[in-house]
Amino acid sequence: MSSSRLSGLNIVLLVVTVLSLMVGAYGFITGGLGDRTPQANAVSARPLDTDLDPASGETSRPLEAAPTTSGSTPRDPKVGDTTKAPQPQDTSTGKAPGVELQAEVQSDPSDRGDAVIQGRVIAPNGEPVSGAAVTARRSNLDLRPPEFSGDELERYREEVSAFLARAARETRSVNTDAKGEFRFAGLDGTLAYDLSAWAEGHGSGELARVASGDQVTILLSAESLLHGRVETPDGKPVTSFRVRAWRPNRQWEAISRSVDDAEGKFSLPAKTGQMQVEITATGFTQEKPMDIEVGSEGAVIVLQQAAILSGVVTDKEGNALANATVRLGGGEDRNRRGWNQEGAAAATARTDSKGRYRFDTLMPKETRFTASLGEMSETRTITLVQGENTLDFLMDVGAVIRLRLTDPAGKPVEADSVWFQQKGGRNWPRPERMPSSEPGLAEYAGIAPGDYTMTVTAAGLPAIKQDITVAAGSNELALKFATGAMLSGTITSSSGGKVGNVGVRLRKEDEDRWGGWGTGRYAQVGEDGTFKLGPAEPGVWRLEVYTTGNWAEVFSDTVTLSEGENTRNVVVDAGATVIVKLVDEQGNAIAWGNVQLSGAKNFNANSSGEGVATISFVEVGSYSLVATSRGLASQSQFVSLRAGDNQFTVRLQKPNCCRLTHIYPDSQASKLGLQVGDLVIEYNGESISSWGGLGQAIRRTKATDDVIMLVERGGSMLTFNLKGGTVGIEGTDGVR
Repeated sequence: MSSSRLSGLNIVLLVVTVLSLMVGAYGFITGGLGDRTPQANAVSARPLDTDLDPASGETSRPLEAAPTTSGSTPRDPKVGDTTKAPQPQDTSTGKAPGVELQAEVQSDPSDRGDAVIQGRVIAPNGEPVSGAAVTARRSNLDLRPPEFSGDELERYREEVSAFLARAARETRSVNTDAKGEFRFAGLDGTLAYDLSAWAEGHGSGELARVASGDQVTILLSAESLLHGRVETPDGKPVTSFRVRAWRPNRQWEAISRSVDDAEGKFSLPAKTGQMQVEITATGFTQEKPMDIEVGSEGAVIVLQQAAILSGVVTDKEGNALANATVRLGGGEDRNRRGWNQEGAAAATARTDSKGRYRFDTLMPKETRFTASLGEMSETRTITLVQGENTLDFLMDVGAVIRLRLTDPAGKPVEADSVWFQQKGGRNWPRPERMPSSEPGLAEYAGIAPGDYTMTVTAAGLPAIKQDITVAAGSNELALKFATGAMLSGTITSSSGGKVGNVGVRLRKEDEDRWGGWGTGRYAQVGEDGTFKLGPAEPGVWRLEVYTTGNWAEVFSDTVTLSEGENTRNVVVDAGATVIVKLVDEQGNAIAWGNVQLSGAKNFNANSSGEGVATISFVEVGSYSLVATSRGLASQSQFVSLRAGDNQFTVRLQKPNCCRLTHIYPDSQASKLGLQVGDLVIEYNGESISSWGGLGQAIRRTKATDDVIMLVERGGSMLTFNLKGGTVGIEGTDGVR
């Protein structure tokens, strides 16, 4: 089951959530959608509500948005809910009020053929489930929701509209019959599909990368609702708050929602069992998370009145400091946060143009706060009491750098980025960039006086790199960009074969080999061997070609660049090039898998979106070849490489053992003679089918236990007698 992709049901949930939340933009911005990637078997959503065309297996009705109840949270209609509640749309236009979202979108998948996937849906007790909604979408579909930016709401609306429309078009939906069976027809026989199922009262389930022609069973996992009510010590409801819930000790999987409810009630879909619940509300605080049983009548969470802290941050002359950060804690615990200060909103505050800041939800107790601007900071301690508290900061901001930037024609130009490196050291201080007050002015505050190397970049212009001395107080510099030079070309192999996993860079003779990152003077060579560098300052440069796997330089020569376009093609001796196609057991390409080549030297590369990994500059000889990808692994195979292209197809499957990748010196493993590449089959009487499984088996033993480990090496079975506990190995999933 994959959590890195959006399932069909999660797409539907996103439709519901986005439509509901964009009508109330504030609720979207402050809560809910971005806390975590939607997980399988953790959603409840309205079905696509479509009829299946028996001839094509495709749907013929549009995706509909879910209505919002008058209670605390958007209603999550369950699959099979046939009640047609009013939709949040202008029925004359088919759009949500004030939101450019296309609601009327027909299912019209881009993949077509004569293949079929069929199967059945069963409940946790093994009984067939009739009326379950089942969705299918091709596994290789790149469908990522757009990222929200508060200052680009119109663009975001357009992107969300396009995203939801595409999600609806690419998703097929059917319902199971009385026997719990379903069937998708009209599929592309060369593709795999991700299936999702949901049924009222039974829960949800998913299957990933199902090959066309398969007959499958989707097992549903039970879901219920997490209920609760939030109130003050005197029993009054807290009507606006944010709820986060997670399984014990699994905060990273938290689900969350912003709630507005006159009775202080909330509900969240969740798996049965116990959840820890955290409530955040302006002006209130919760001592610790509360344990609530999913499916119970609901618990009452009592919030205490919070301490509220406000103040002003100024410099030594009394000038207000905008964009200063005030955070909980002191300098030595800058990155530490209590459970109730998770997230920047709770742990930090920013000053406005008058230097003012405010915290609305703090625990009444003695607390340290630190105000910082760039690298400069001031820490103070205050004993907070319930209600209003005041704490002002008087800061030494060190140096202020004002850069006036112009293009080659003398016109003001905006800086993309400015960074500083301490002279004679490896520190990269990060002063605060202040709000722009005039064109071409970049102002930075909060850096200690001293000597620095400064690099400034602007779009379409070569970077400026300059040594500067910064004094306390104001420092003003005028910088003029030169007209840039661009360099393009092709990298080819002397053998005529493919060259992969290489990059190019431009470097000055006296420059550090890895200097110049972010200036346009580094580029990855494309799969067709082409590259483009720049803009760079006209003049003499070193053009270097290096491998991205181990950063080895394979070519270097001098080039003289003039303003405008320049061309330089490079021929390299790539030695042996390994081209590996990764496929699953059904022959479908596996994107972003990892290929390892082990021999006199070790190499690795990731496969492209088409499942192809290329490794160049490998010495001719013999190697072992193995691959892994998201819970799949391949057998290790012995390969003999010649100069030029060497092509292989590697089939991945579910692992059935653990392959050792590293042996620590002076460990049990090294003393026993375990070797990299050994396949662990059994440990302490337990069959081992993965690296994670071996780790669990080891943790169940004690250092005093006598343990037998069964290992396969080169087709022979070996037995090792060792003690429990730490073995001294690293490994990965393997296949015998």
